[in-house]
Amino acid sequence: MEIQRPRRIMALGAPGSGVLHLLKDLTGSAPELLSDTTAGLSHTYTLSTRYYSATLPIWLDEIPSVSEWRAEFTKPEAREVVSVLGAWIFCFRKPVTQDHVNEIKEALQAIADVIEKACGYGADMVCLAVAMPQSTTPFLELESEEWDGICMEYGFEFVDVEAKGKNAFGEAVGVERVKDALSAHNWEGGDGDVGFDGEEDAQGFKESFELEEVEMGMELLGMKGAVHGAEEEDERVQVEELESVMRKMVAIKEMGESMPEAERKRFAAKAVNDLMKDL
Repeated sequence: MEIQRPRRIMALGAPGSGVLHLLKDLTGSAPELLSDTTAGLSHTYTLSTRYYSATLPIWLDEIPSVSEWRAEFTKPEAREVVSVLGAWIFCFRKPVTQDHVNEIKEALQAIADVIEKACGYGADMVCLAVAMPQSTTPFLELESEEWDGICMEYGFEFVDVEAKGKNAFGEAVGVERVKDALSAHNWEGGDGDVGFDGEEDAQGFKESFELEEVEMGMELLGMKGAVHGAEEEDERVQVEELESVMRKMVAIKEMGESMPEAERKRFAAKAVNDLMKDL
């Protein structure tokens, strides 16, 4: 059975937490990093079991400030995004100090708060806290049992991405455990997303996104005028810069097409802002 409208996966972490590396290990590829943040990127993960098959959209976000991220995602308009999620994958580098452990706890609590605010207590979601390799040595050594207790307190399952093979209970560990946890979940129920049931719905979505394109285009026209008005600027460089901007705009459009309206608008606004910073 093919699940037509599956729920989504949210993959996130602090800047530099290794989210893209995990996605590459999980799916075999990773989205292209267009700026200095993974926030707003999207990807897919194809699942196939004896019971169902599904192509799961993955949304990426970044948490540079836990308090600001919590405030943003507990707003009423964020509920539309959270309510269509079937899994949260929170990545973090293995901590070097106890302060780092406290930061991880703070982020887990923030995500738990967001889930409860949007979906109530006991929401049916896979919540994985994935420890990524730490380049700084020595890092803080914590036993798996201790990590299990820390993550469980916030409703998360701990996964050490560097672990291999099986645990004492014969269960897969590492990236294979992430795959098993996602495969065992019920992904039906992504109806809160923008649908394509018929030509009218598809046209409505198309017009909605094209409106955002117009808004983005107005910003880009302003940038174009600034580029052409620059004094002593080489014409060839101007053309190359504009072509680069337009390529990024096309990529932004393609990535935004799979997102619900609230997330798409947030992504488009941030993408335009990032493009302006680059010029």
